[in-house]
Amino acid sequence: MRLSEERYDNPAYRDIKNSIDTAKEEGREEGRVEGIAKEKLATAKRLLGMGLTQEQVAKGTDLSIEDIERLV
Repeated sequence: MRLSEERYDNPAYRDIKNSIDTAKEEGREEGRVEGIAKEKLATAKRLLGMGLTQEQVAKGTDLSIEDIERLV
């Protein structure tokens, strides 16, 4: 049996590996969510700069009026 096969036969190794893999995926998802939020704010700033109303920007970006007001 190879070393890699022995590792997967070890329940403690599998548990630790699964925990690490889960943490990595959760971190990736958190990063995606943060990236989307930042892009929405950047889009809102551009739309405000183009002269759209806060209500139009909120509707177009799915941000709240409060979020838009913080940008002004």
